Amino acid sequence: MKRVVAILLLLLLGYIFINLDYSRSEGGSYEYYITNWEEVGVPNLVTAILADWRAYDSLGEAILLFTAVAGFYILLGGKKK
Repeated sequence: MKRVVAILLLLLLGYIFINLDYSRSEGGSYEYYITNWEEVGVPNLVTAILADWRAYDSLGEAILLFTAVAGFYILLGGKKK
């Protein structure tokens, strides 16, 4: 049963990664912040990048790490009785 759950998680993550948008955006982050300065609401460009984009990146890394640890825990048999 645990292997089935692990395989389903693997297939779900594979499906998510396949359906991500890998297209290249025009202009890059500097042009984005220059053109949308009022929407960002942070006066410093470096702080804006760290607060806006890096926060989502760090959240994604934390979710990925938690998923990896949970997957290995399930694959290795969980808590021994």
